Amino acid sequence: MRARRAVAGLAVAALLGGLAACGDDDGKKTAAGGSGGDDGIGCAAAKGKTVGFSEPLPDPNFQALEKILTKSLGKYGAKLRPVNANLNPGKQISDIQTLLQQRVDVLIANPVDPNATQGAFAQARQKKIPIIVLDTKVGGPYYTSVHDDVEYAAAEGARQLKTLAAGGKVAAIYGPSFAELLNWEKAAFDAAAKEAGLDVVDRQVNQKITPDAAKGIAEAWRQKYGAQLKGIWTFNDVSAIGAASAIGGDFKPAIVSINGQPDAIPLVQAGKISMTFGVPYDKTGQAMAYAALRALCGAKVPAEITVPTVKIDKAGAGSWQPIAQRVDNPFKVAFEQRAGKTYVKLD
Repeated sequence: MRARRAVAGLAVAALLGGLAACGDDDGKKTAAGGSGGDDGIGCAAAKGKTVGFSEPLPDPNFQALEKILTKSLGKYGAKLRPVNANLNPGKQISDIQTLLQQRVDVLIANPVDPNATQGAFAQARQKKIPIIVLDTKVGGPYYTSVHDDVEYAAAEGARQLKTLAAGGKVAAIYGPSFAELLNWEKAAFDAAAKEAGLDVVDRQVNQKITPDAAKGIAEAWRQKYGAQLKGIWTFNDVSAIGAASAIGGDFKPAIVSINGQPDAIPLVQAGKISMTFGVPYDKTGQAMAYAALRALCGAKVPAEITVPTVKIDKAGAGSWQPIAQRVDNPFKVAFEQRAGKTYVKLD
């Protein structure tokens, strides 16, 4: 609804008994410590099993995640059963209950309202169905949680704006508070902005999540601050695109965003958006598939799996792959430890 950092990594395989593994696109796998038909990702027990996937909304990213999960699970003979809540918590609860009635073997869910889904999750636990959640810290226990590192992107975005704005005034466009992920992002930006000494003169919410709404916010800032506003943080690329359309004359704030959407990349290349932070969603999908397969094999995984975000500036925009181009990337999963977190390693 999510810059490589220097790593001083210890592989999770060394810490967790050989969980890190990788498989190539032809279905040949290598593993650290797999045995008895278990290659460190999947095993013979996965064949014929079903993984339910409760999505929060219809979105191209989730369609791509479906394809990645289907392909990755299919290597081991497992299948995916997706359902979509259309941003309706009641429908999501009903969807999950239907998946349980259909006797899925593992449940993956990205909750619309994580508090509302706790009852349905309790029903899954009663049936001893492992639960994998995406981007929520509410409730539990879960088999594991997969988490896109938007906090890093937001904090690094604040630090980048400190340099780009050269000490001038900055402003921020946040997302609606109903989205848990966006609240993490906002909190991380606010904390890093304070630490960096950013002069944040205004904060607004793009409640409609549209380019036009973001443009209206930026145009109001143009009237109020003019050339004094040197930077804008936006919670997603939709807002960055809208804010960029308000630039003109002596109103030229640096814009820093998050998402890595295909329609934002040309604006990064043109310098209208200074940078955005992309989530390599192929790794999000593969991390969920990895966790589901390990659950089917009765193995343990880290309690939380974090997917890094990647800084995309003018120099690197040409090499960024949008999610549509990542669907057929090889299924490779390995981990490293950073600051106490387990991160998926990027290729």
